[in-house]
Amino acid sequence: MTLLRPSKRMLALVAVVVVVCIHIVFYWKPAELHDVDGMHRVDDELHRAGDELHRVDDGLHRVTDRPHDDTNGPHTEFPSLIHHHMPIPLSSHWSLLDKLFGPPTLATKCHDIPIPSYYWTAKDAFTPAFVALPNAQPIQVGSTVCVRVIVPAKPQRASVVYTPMPDTPWDSILIDMVGTTNNVSVPVRLQMTNDVRNTRRDDVHVYEADVELRDADEYRPRGYIEFRDAEWNPDGGLLPVDYVPEPLYVPESARVEAVDDGSSMYSLDRYLELPLCTDPAAEGRWIHTDMLPFDPHLVPEPENHDLVWLPYTCRLQRITYTDFASCLATAYPLMHWYGDSNLRRSLKKIVSMGDWCSFNSTSNATETRSCLCEDYQDPFMPFDARYRELIIDIDQTGGQALMQPTEFALVPDNTARVYLHKWEGLSTRNKPAWTQGFDARITPRYGNPQVALISLTNWDAAFSSRAYFAVEMQKLLDYVQVEYSNYTQLYIRTGQYYCCRTDQTPNAPRAYSRLRNAYFDQYVIDAFRERFGHSHVIRIWNVAQVSERLPLSVRKETIKCPANHARAEVVEIENQILMNAMCNYFEPYVPMEQASVGEEDDLETDQ
Repeated sequence: MTLLRPSKRMLALVAVVVVVCIHIVFYWKPAELHDVDGMHRVDDELHRAGDELHRVDDGLHRVTDRPHDDTNGPHTEFPSLIHHHMPIPLSSHWSLLDKLFGPPTLATKCHDIPIPSYYWTAKDAFTPAFVALPNAQPIQVGSTVCVRVIVPAKPQRASVVYTPMPDTPWDSILIDMVGTTNNVSVPVRLQMTNDVRNTRRDDVHVYEADVELRDADEYRPRGYIEFRDAEWNPDGGLLPVDYVPEPLYVPESARVEAVDDGSSMYSLDRYLELPLCTDPAAEGRWIHTDMLPFDPHLVPEPENHDLVWLPYTCRLQRITYTDFASCLATAYPLMHWYGDSNLRRSLKKIVSMGDWCSFNSTSNATETRSCLCEDYQDPFMPFDARYRELIIDIDQTGGQALMQPTEFALVPDNTARVYLHKWEGLSTRNKPAWTQGFDARITPRYGNPQVALISLTNWDAAFSSRAYFAVEMQKLLDYVQVEYSNYTQLYIRTGQYYCCRTDQTPNAPRAYSRLRNAYFDQYVIDAFRERFGHSHVIRIWNVAQVSERLPLSVRKETIKCPANHARAEVVEIENQILMNAMCNYFEPYVPMEQASVGEEDDLETDQ
């Protein structure tokens, strides 16, 4: 009688059955074995094991190893996982199949990698939220790695009043890919996978993102869940929820190496070969000065941890404020700025020629509260921060507010003029209403500028509902359409990055959260691009991403500042991004009467 040799498939199935039995005997509690639901789980695991075997055979899928506690490394800013029990998932045993058959051929994009069916059966009582890197093989710098986060179903809590905004998730998850050597933090901007279960409050939620890694290093995911049940969105007068991060389990195998073969344009060795930056939204990373292969003086000054901001696709040069004043007088002699206290701090740097809160300053130490957080009450000679409208002239010696009435549209030679309109966003906190200045018309009084810079989000996310803000945004767009022809470039400044806490101001807590602020930012950007993208130059001064990419331990330092202001060193770097964008890219100034001016719209007909 001829004996049949068992096939690899049969051997693999036997191996699966064996490890499942081991899993049952050693890791399941006795009470679970006498429970009908527990037995059903055994049966479900066996069926899923068979399903996953087909995936392995097809070379399309690889699952992660057992998630485990990984808090003993240098990144102690993340919540501890030490005392959390986690039953070992069946997926931890699939490394045996890899040994039998070798690793499968893997896709690189999330949409090409199937989502294991057992993810959708995860229950919070048995499996904490965890991270998976389904294609964690070495990649070339500039390539992407798929990052997934699985948030198991959780019994619905009594409070169901919080709801997400349109096309946003129930869960707010802060997660970065962090370089183990260079400590570069790359934010993982998770999106809901295309499954109806992600829209249900109390179901399993699976998120994913393709993350581009552009610096050579080994990367590991680091992060936590900030909020569940849409509690990141205290909209419409709801109170902010206490910030109690929930750990994410990160398996030991969740690491990926980005390799540079020497040809990458992102290499620090080739940074000085890059063209000068003209995009104020160019993505970048923070690099410690000790790791720079060139003189740090060739780039803008570092922040207080000796980290310098280096964009990936362009080069920032260190521009002095004297040179910036000359650039403004040449290319942008008239500007209109609309913004809050964050814009005020930026302007203080400019009109003081960088002296405000600098290391060389004779008037401010960099560690004072004014420089670290709040400067509103401090006297500042060039202008009074309490005024709602100011006219400030800037030349190569500095800036000064005009105290006497003048013909504001006539700018002196070798000078730039800024009309500064201070507001609390489009919120009801403006006294008088923000619309009052526009109703009296801006350009007939203050001239037609080369640049209109508009800063929103900070007050709007804090004190306005989404519905109210949408209505006010339409009003603003109508006003901008009336006031500014296509001669005027529109600069949109994002709000400041917010993380790692909720506001607990007595009587009037701000409805801030990381995800909520980011949503407001994107809403503003999309609205301006949709209305003016075909007619105006629109440039995004993205200050949020600058702070978002700092190491998490550094980001947490803003917890000490209720106003969420960037400290002075970061304000300087934000300004350098703006100054490079404006002065590395401009056309010679053309007087208004020679420029092409579109027909002025009638505000009444647009409303």
